[in-house]
Formats: sequence, C-alpha cells, structure tokens
Amino acid sequence: MEALERWLYRRMARISWKEKKKNKEVLEEIGLKHTELLKTIKTRQLAYYGHIRRHQSLQKSIMEGKINGKRQRGRKRKSWLGNIEETTTRRINECCEVALNREEWRRTIASNLWQETEQR
Repeated sequence: MEALERWLYRRMARISWKEKKKNKEVLEEIGLKHTELLKTIKTRQLAYYGHIRRHQSLQKSIMEGKINGKRQRGRKRKSWLGNIEETTTRRINECCEVALNREEWRRTIASNLWQETEQR
C-alpha cells in the first residue's frame, strides 16, 4: 500500500522514476510530511469496527460467526479481526469491551495512530 501511495504521489507531481528523487523529496514537493493513505485506511477500519460492535446488525453476526468445516491447505488467511488486533496492539476481547464505549474507542484509535505516526 505504501509503495502504491508513493507511486501515486510521483504521478501527481509528474516526477519520472528516472529522476531518482528520494521519497522525502517527493513528499516535500507535494507538501506532505509523511504518507497518509495507510493511516486513513486504518482509522476508518477501526471506526467501522467500533460502529459494528455497538449495534445489533447482520454485519455483527457475520463478524462474530464461525464457519463449520475444514479449512483449505496452506497458510491461514489473515482475518479482519486479526488486523484489528494488530493495529490496536490489544487482544480482540479487550477491543470488544472498549468499542462498546464510543468515546473510549475514539481515544484508542487516536492514540494508536498517533503512536504509529511517531514511529515513522
């Protein structure tokens, strides 16, 4: 995703790959300090998760449901709930409890994404 975002920025600024400009230079030319696309995706994903957890809906039933049967061979696929755990750095049962309180969930989203921005 980050590579796609950088490619899009280069296209928007009409910078050829032959110019060999560094990513920082491209971001400065566009007027950004760091990439935004992945952060936006994670923010919206967490906000949607909190919305689903607070309401009784078909989406909640699907998200919490289990499928009977055997899974296919190979590596286990990454689940949507696994992404939530990875982004928040909390266990999913903790996320479920926190998401029920809208204000606390918003603070959690903001603090996790703020920490991620600091690490860059």
